[in-house]
Amino acid sequence: MKSRRSHYEMAFEAYLDRRGTAYVAVEDVHHFGAKATGVKAFDYIVYPAGARACLVDLKGRKSPLQAADGECRQKNWVTRSDITGLRSWQEVFGPEYEAVFVFAYWLAGGTLDAAAHGEQGGDLGVFRFAGRPYSFWLAPVAVYAEHAKRLSARWDTVSVPRDTFRRISRRLEGSWEAAPC
Repeated sequence: MKSRRSHYEMAFEAYLDRRGTAYVAVEDVHHFGAKATGVKAFDYIVYPAGARACLVDLKGRKSPLQAADGECRQKNWVTRSDITGLRSWQEVFGPEYEAVFVFAYWLAGGTLDAAAHGEQGGDLGVFRFAGRPYSFWLAPVAVYAEHAKRLSARWDTVSVPRDTFRRISRRLEGSWEAAPC
């Protein structure tokens, strides 16, 4: 069984818990799924209120927060196997599910505007967990793949140009409604 104890995963789970969003961590199928199918496994199945269920591959990235407007989407690279794996799982699960990347940016360094210092982060979409600020951004795999450009042949990684990524990604809190309480 894979341990999912990265601070990015713990912050993401705390974020979902706080919003009342149902999810299943699929850590138990990582070993079995990859060996049995040859397809890279994803990290979560998320059931947001009022939206399609999502197959989530979480990508943790450290980002300096340099602007008071909260822009943190500096890095968005993934491997080609991340894309092909999620597309394969999308086919298995069918149209009731949407395959997405969720980029969890740890806002390390820089300055946060005063509005972001609360527990939830005010207008900047900052979520604090264990004393660290995070910002979560969603990018549908199908759209990401359309715009992906080779980053490294050696590591088989791709990324989306920064301006395009800013256009195709959206804040998680604006994508998934919080559960009614």
